[in-house]
Amino acid sequence: MCPVDFSEPSDAALKSAVELAEHFSAEIILFHAINEIDPTPSPSYTLTHHLMDQIPQIMGQMKENAHKAMQDLIKNHVEKRIPVDHRVVIGDPAKSIVQLAEDEQADLIVMATHGRSGIKGLFFGSVAEKVVRSATCPVLTMRYNE
Repeated sequence: MCPVDFSEPSDAALKSAVELAEHFSAEIILFHAINEIDPTPSPSYTLTHHLMDQIPQIMGQMKENAHKAMQDLIKNHVEKRIPVDHRVVIGDPAKSIVQLAEDEQADLIVMATHGRSGIKGLFFGSVAEKVVRSATCPVLTMRYNE
């Protein structure tokens, strides 16, 4: 399984995942999770009712765009080399990755880490770190420094 976020680091991880899958005659599930927009008003930010009504449409468009981007990734990096499937979900990325890996009984998760550390890493968190801590299968992280 190879989670992607359409960044340079995830492209590099995908390349490695394809090479591994070719070597072991395996298949890949490409996966992308879209964080859900929280319509709950907060003290510092309030969505107008008009915008709140548009959230489902916006999320649907984001999901459609992600499916198209996945097709491009498959065409440019994977097509005809190995069997590949792709999934796009709306939800917490780390939890969604771990859940799909369990549901599909994945043998391995190959994913990028953006190499953030210090304050930047603290505020942005690390999806890769959360996956490594909670996945039931091995996780190969590909470090990428920005």
